[in-house]
Amino acid sequence: MKNNFWILAFGLIMLSSCKKPEKYNVSLVGDLYAKNIVGLPLDFPNGKENLEYSWYMASAPSGDWSELQGIWTDEIVLLTSYVGNYIKCDISYNEQGSDKKKRVSVVSSQPVEYKGNANTDWFQDAGFGIMVHYLKEAIVPDGGAEEWNKIVDGFNVDKFASQVNEAGARYVMFTLGQNSGYYCAPNKAFDKAIGIGAGELCSERDLPKDLIKALNKYNIPLILYLPSNPPINNKHVSEKLKYAFKKDSATSQFNQPILENMIKEWSLRYADGVKGWWFDGLYAWNDIRSTRMNMSLRHNISTHTLAAKSGNKKSIVTYNSGFGKIHGNTPYDDYTSGEKATIDEYPSGRWAEDGVQWFLFTYLGEKWGGHGQQFSTDSLVNKAEIIVNNKGVLCLEVVTDATGEIIPGHFDQIKAVGEKLRK
Repeated sequence: MKNNFWILAFGLIMLSSCKKPEKYNVSLVGDLYAKNIVGLPLDFPNGKENLEYSWYMASAPSGDWSELQGIWTDEIVLLTSYVGNYIKCDISYNEQGSDKKKRVSVVSSQPVEYKGNANTDWFQDAGFGIMVHYLKEAIVPDGGAEEWNKIVDGFNVDKFASQVNEAGARYVMFTLGQNSGYYCAPNKAFDKAIGIGAGELCSERDLPKDLIKALNKYNIPLILYLPSNPPINNKHVSEKLKYAFKKDSATSQFNQPILENMIKEWSLRYADGVKGWWFDGLYAWNDIRSTRMNMSLRHNISTHTLAAKSGNKKSIVTYNSGFGKIHGNTPYDDYTSGEKATIDEYPSGRWAEDGVQWFLFTYLGEKWGGHGQQFSTDSLVNKAEIIVNNKGVLCLEVVTDATGEIIPGHFDQIKAVGEKLRK
């Protein structure tokens, strides 16, 4: 979709006792459609200090403004609940060297509109992709940094990308890491928080970066997988991040900013090379969801989402609610998390709810990471065809060996699916 830049009306209110208000040509940038991001231009803070942002919505520019709690950043994700409302941002600041507070109020020139979610167009067009759990605990459970780096170095991205293309899968979801504390990409924010050197837990090789390059040859997008919480199976990491060891539990205002810094570092590095994020474990039963959705906290679902989208504002995100009927889990979802033990549900259309692409995610094996096959090939092909023909998106977890080669049984099945969908 062509990117439109909306110039929005503004007013200025002085919080100091100056005689005349100063004038600033301040405007917001972005499309006024639900599920998009709008924000202030990068050059706004010239000579200004201690910037603070508050966001509001109202049914009319002269109406009663209600504050959007928990949104304190210079950007905002426009939710479907904002549709039909005008958006206002109050920016308070000090001029350099002054202790007098000033405020600029920026009001949208028109209300937020709903036009589906164009950011998911490529995803719906793709229809079918695969996922790989490339994790230390699954591939090299014994040993430490030396063994992990050796394994990551041995992943053949060109062979993997060639297999994906041959199979007809049109996107890949890939794990950065999960519960062991080991990641397949460098991350300075994580190393600093844990107090370790490069290569000790985060691999020295940047595997996602190499994957992006290899997959781009075939125009195959990449989605990255991460849990919504810190690793739970590494005692040292749990202690440093002040998080419960071997127990899923709510994040805190100590470790949540660290998670966001990690995600933002990766997002900025990969930019539009990463088209989406799948965040695991935002469950109700472990209090992670309720804490992340608590908008009285400074770090919340909005700051988490903006961190993920910092490198690519058009990237799509979802937060996993766990097994169950396919549905949106948060107002920030661009697509359903769709975790299922099998394929037993089908879309009636593209949207699971307004702006949320219907998506189902299951495993080919007898369990997550299983080498067997839960589906007969004919049954799998038929199920995939129904989903894609009804404008849903399907993701099948496959198992690879340490070098990234998809095991034969799984490769044969996804190839059969790809061949059918190409026809």
